[in-house]
This record gives sequence, C-alpha cells and structure tokens, in this order.
Amino acid sequence: MTFDVSAVRAAYPALSDGYAYLDGAAGTQVPHAVIDAIADVYRVGIGNVGGAFPASHRADGIVTEGRRAVADLIGGDPGGVILGPNMTTLTYRLAHTLAAAWQPGDEVVLSRLDHDANVRPWVQAAERAGATVRWADVDIATGELPAEQYAALVSDRTRLVAVTAASNVLGTRPDVAAITATAHAVEALTYVDGVHATAHGPVDVRALGADFYATSAYKWSGPHVGAVTPTLRCSTRSARTSSLPPPTPFPSGSRPARHRSPTSPEWSPPSSTSPVWTAPRPATGAPGSWPRRPRQRPTSKRSSRSCSTGWTHCPR
Repeated sequence: MTFDVSAVRAAYPALSDGYAYLDGAAGTQVPHAVIDAIADVYRVGIGNVGGAFPASHRADGIVTEGRRAVADLIGGDPGGVILGPNMTTLTYRLAHTLAAAWQPGDEVVLSRLDHDANVRPWVQAAERAGATVRWADVDIATGELPAEQYAALVSDRTRLVAVTAASNVLGTRPDVAAITATAHAVEALTYVDGVHATAHGPVDVRALGADFYATSAYKWSGPHVGAVTPTLRCSTRSARTSSLPPPTPFPSGSRPARHRSPTSPEWSPPSSTSPVWTAPRPATGAPGSWPRRPRQRPTSKRSSRSCSTGWTHCPR
C-alpha cells in the first residue's frame, strides 16, 4: 500500500501555508473532517447534557458518540470513558480521588521517563496522603525503562504504578504489560499515559494491563479534549472509593447544568469518582450565597493567567 503524502497533506487545511508543524506537544493540526464535524455541532441547538429538552438530548448524543469513538480506538468500554479538558486535568482529578483512600506508609511507583502530567499529580497526591513515592529509572545508555526493576520497587504497600506507554521525548516504548503484571501481583492499580503512544499504533488497554488509560484527541488530529478510560478490573478494585466525598474541584471551565441545582428535586450529589464535578454556586440572594465581587478592568492587554491546571506549562 502506497502512502499518498500529497493526499494526506491536502486533508489538513492548515498545511496549505507551506509550514511544517513540528511542535507535536502543542497538539496536531486537524483535517477537514474534524473541522466540519465541530462546525456541524454548532449549526444546530445544543445545551447542557442531562436535560429534558431536545438541545440537551443532542448534546447527550455527541458525548455518547465521543465515548464510543475513544473506546473503539483503544479497546475499552464506552460506558467507562471519561472525557475532560485534557489529560493533565483528568489525571489531577483522578489522583485526588484515588489518594483519598491512601494512608501514611502506602507507596506509589512513578518513572523518570514520564511526562510531568503523569508525575506531578501523583507526587502531590502522595504528599497530601503521607504516602511514599518510589522511582523507576531510565537506562541512560539505551534510553529504555527496564521492566525488571519494578520487582524491587513494588511491594504489598504499593497502591498505584503510573507509567508511560511511549516517551514524549525519546519515543521509548516500555514493556507496559510486564510492568502492570508486576503491579497487579500485589493488587496495585495501574495508570498508563498513552498520550504519545495512541497515535503510533494499535492499542488494547486490556493487553497492556492498564487499569486506567489516558489519551488526548488533539495528539492524533482530533479536537482539544482528553480522555481516561478505566477497565472493568479497575472498577472492581476501586469500589472502596465509592463512599468517599466529592473531590475538591480543579479549574476546568466546566459549570453545573442550570437545570440541575442542589435545590431541585431531581438533584443528587455527584459520584466521588466523577472527574467533571464542580461545586454548585448558590443562587444570588439565597441563604449562604456567595457575595458578588465588583468587576475589575485588566491592568494590561496581556493575560497573566496560567493553564487550567494551575501550572505555567501547557497541559497535555
């Protein structure tokens, strides 16, 4: 089969400017099909999901199809696909939730090959829980992440092993299946960062042994959205977290649907594992409502706001 470079380039309107876009970490350019699909959504009425009106039903359908597409791509269950702003934000939220069950003396195993998005959320969660972080090292001579070292890193106190399926710097592809098998031998959960791996070959989350598999559509010519997919094994293993309170919300730009407020009869507290929960804002004038703050004019034309994760580097 011949790879028609000209036909592929023609599918991406951004490439008509003659430039070669090499900053893959910032995301890929998108083809006409994606641009048209996004535009089609905005040509009809859409609303918040979960409502009892046609525009909301259309939004529900879009989300459902998005979950099916991600599940089809990685071999997961559509019902378990969690969509969010990006992989970084989703990882922060899941780390916060899972760490609520950790205790001092528990351990988390991370790798020095991983992108910061699969390191910092777990380090900070471990610090809050009093857990210990253990590190898997890269073989400097080869750029590989030896799977054999995990036998000495994992113990019966290990609660989670996080590892990349492909390095964003070197392109190294660790033996994820061997690493997750070592983790599962002590009943630890596994979180696999597939952001840079997904675009370069078939993915089977079950074969990888990933309890959570993270990816970002904008790394493989999709819209700017991240996804984390838990497996069936994970939902069974993490059932102990189901009674935990909702996590402290992280900035993401999401808002609770107007038609589902805490005062409405159909409202119920969100699940502790929900990655898109944000604290409902009381209506103005209601008992306990938050005071309004006066609007302030920006002091300069350039915004000083950082990325949605609170860090100055761009999320994945």
